[in-house]
Order: sequence, then C-alpha cells, then structure tokens
Amino acid sequence: MINLEVTGKGSGTQARGQEAMLLATNYHIHTHYSPCAASEMRLPAILDAAEEAGYERIGISDHCYSFDLNSYRIRDLRQELQEAAKERKIKVYLGIEAYILRHRLGSITPQIAGLFDYVLVAPNHYHIRGVAQPTRLHPRILGEHELYMFEATINSPITDVVAHPFVLSPRIFRIAPDRLAELARAMMESIDEKRLVGALRTAQSRGIAIELNPKFLRYGQTHLESFYKLCVELKVRLSFGSDAHMLDEIAPDPQIRAFVDSLELTEEHIWSPELAR
Repeated sequence: MINLEVTGKGSGTQARGQEAMLLATNYHIHTHYSPCAASEMRLPAILDAAEEAGYERIGISDHCYSFDLNSYRIRDLRQELQEAAKERKIKVYLGIEAYILRHRLGSITPQIAGLFDYVLVAPNHYHIRGVAQPTRLHPRILGEHELYMFEATINSPITDVVAHPFVLSPRIFRIAPDRLAELARAMMESIDEKRLVGALRTAQSRGIAIELNPKFLRYGQTHLESFYKLCVELKVRLSFGSDAHMLDEIAPDPQIRAFVDSLELTEEHIWSPELAR
C-alpha cells in the first residue's frame, strides 16, 4: 500500500514559482484530427483558449491513429502548427499520443517517434484492439496489470511522458464514477510498492516524465494524490496535460491548482520538451 509521509523540499516563493511554472504549460491537447475530440478543437480556437488561460507553452498531441503517420504527413502537421502560431507569444510544440500494447511493443516505431518534439505514451488505452487487457476487474489483478503496463511504458524507447498513469476512465470501463473510484483506490492499495518505486527510479534516470492529468480529480480517484507525492519525493519530473478534447477542458481548474500547490515543487520536478530525446 502506498502511504509515504512526504516532506516538501521547496519552500516559500521558490516553490510557488515552480508550481506556477508547471501550470503555465499544457502538453496534452487534442485537435479535431483526433476522432474523439470535438469539431471545435481547431488550432486557432485552441491557441485563443490557451492564451486566455495564461499558458506560456502548449503541446498538440493527437492520437497516433488519427492519421497516416509518415515523414510527409508529420512535416505538413508541423507547418500547419507553425502557421497557426505565427505572431503569437505562446510557444507551441508538436507531440503525439501513442500507447503501449504490451511489453516491448508500442503503437509507433522509434523512427516515427523521433519526428515529433515529444511522445506521450498511454499505458491503459484498453479500448483499443491489441492492447493487453486485465483478465478481471479484481483490485489485485487490475493493480498487477496496471503496474505491468506502467513498467512497459517506462521501458519503451518511444516514451517521453507517461500519459494518465493509473487513471481508470469511466468511459472505458463503463462503470459509474463513484464505484470506479472505489475500485481504483483498492487497486492502488494492492500495488507492490517496491516495484512501483523501482519503475519511478527508472523513469527518473531516463528523464521520462509522469503526466499530472487533472482527470484523476474529476473522476474522484484521489488514490493518485499519494502517487504524485511519491513522484516528487523521488525527483521524477512532472508534465501537466489536461487531455483536452473540448475547448473548456484546456485551462486548469481550481481543484488541480490547489493540488499542485500542495506538492511544493522545485525546478528539478518540471519537465519540458527540450529535455526529450
């Protein structure tokens, strides 16, 4: 069971400054190219919403199955992004959201991954055919599977950021949010902490970030609060990503701001695409 007493090492103004720095970025935003995103998610509207939210840097990270991935298509996407961001103060990166199918097998090749500024990799896209599934929705079995997929994501050569780890989506599991939150809590309590710490130490040594995704609060899955504090304790970098599929999901809400304030971050905890590759 994860239950560490964590003492923040940032203090006062410095810590608050780093928390503000984390929430001045958002590296997980989908456009209308992602089949699950709203038609309103077009670059000019996204950039307007991001500037209004006060972001200094954002990343566009559509699903890897949104289009045929080749060097010509990626070049066109980058040009489209550069044109939309022209004469704006906000800095925009071209990322992608890939996923792990099972150990040593990601949904894109390292060659394709290298054409993007960074790659988010989801360990739990269970709605996609070919992704290894948990055999039962028993907390211990689900916890073992989630940890296996988390380890596989961290060990993958394509990963820069682990997207929404240990977050169970009501849409994917088709379980009411309150019941799913209880299952998620029991799942996290069953996870082998030694293995989890080992995986996070590997992430730290490889420069892989863990995404701080606000959906865990939206879904009531507060078991992840201790997980993120463990990341901070082990000096694993964090990347904020709202996983926006609609314009009103781009800006951080007060709930995630309050949680980030509680983490007492320092500069070494903040990830940026310049650290990728």
